Amino acid sequence: MWQEVVVAMSVTCRKARAFAVWRNGCAFQWRRQQGCAAKLTRQRSTVLFVILLLLCNSGCSSLGWFGSRDPQAPVVLGADAGPQDVVAAVNGNSSLIRQLQTTNASLSVPGLPGLAADLALERPQQLRIRARAPIGSRPQLDLGSNQDHFWFWVNQNPTGLALGKPSPVYVARHQEFRRSAAPGVLPLEPRWIIEMLGVATLDPAAGYQFSAGPEQLVLRSQIPSPGSPLTRQVVVHPQFGWVLQQQFEDATGTLAIANLSQFRYYPDMGVSLPRRLQIQLLPGRQEEVAFQIDVGDYLINQLIGAPARLWQMPPLEGAPRIDLAAFQAPTQGETHNTASRGLNRPAAAAFRPRYRGLPQLR
Repeated sequence: MWQEVVVAMSVTCRKARAFAVWRNGCAFQWRRQQGCAAKLTRQRSTVLFVILLLLCNSGCSSLGWFGSRDPQAPVVLGADAGPQDVVAAVNGNSSLIRQLQTTNASLSVPGLPGLAADLALERPQQLRIRARAPIGSRPQLDLGSNQDHFWFWVNQNPTGLALGKPSPVYVARHQEFRRSAAPGVLPLEPRWIIEMLGVATLDPAAGYQFSAGPEQLVLRSQIPSPGSPLTRQVVVHPQFGWVLQQQFEDATGTLAIANLSQFRYYPDMGVSLPRRLQIQLLPGRQEEVAFQIDVGDYLINQLIGAPARLWQMPPLEGAPRIDLAAFQAPTQGETHNTASRGLNRPAAAAFRPRYRGLPQLR
């Protein structure tokens, strides 16, 4: 009996040892497989890291984790800055900029897809803003100013499918701006539009109402202007001297507001420029025009292409030109009844462009 028990125990031990060997072998195989999988995962992670690093080093700063940040702008205003310090800081930035150009901008209005756009300016009064459809590059808007004239054109047939007359180009000479119907199309002279685009200049001799807060400095001043004088309010960053907002008013109310943000400092030029420009013309009124320009990057003090062509009115085939100087804007107290003068002069609002693609431009 005991022999049978010993034999049975011996067999059981042998089976147990065999099971232990098999189990250890399985465990080793499992650990080996897990090790291979972990090694493969580490290799994949390394490859991914290298790809991300290469992308970031090639300029993909939008990833944010490894890309280089924008250069830090210098602090140009102290805690005790007064109005003349603010004027000097603003003018010090703008005085270094003669020309600006971008060909990778977008123009948008609330609730509608953006348009591809380019912008160029040369101080004091040369300006060109053009927008086109992102697909097909069909021209949609052209606003410009040269030494003699300014013009404004909006495509009233953005898809090109509707039949009808070509959209007109509205034109006026600078010296005739206030005496014409031009303010019905553009409430501010082009030189002020240029200043709203990030190159503001402040008169050191002007009298300023000044207020200082923890996040902004505010300057208000009167600007001599033919007809009704203008009031200009400028909001400035309390450390970097950036012009964050400009607002123009006359006796009728607010004419224009420009909000500027997403500034970038260009250390090679020593200037800061906004990459988001939000413009409102005649805000709060039925005739309000609101749009936003987002800029990828700027060329500073250089222009692409021939300047002679850049500052020319657009040669739009078949588009009639309407000289706004032929239609005088009524003065205060004057009625629109001009039949006795032998000239049918519609109100300035008759020249406001109507563009079904941009309902704010109406």
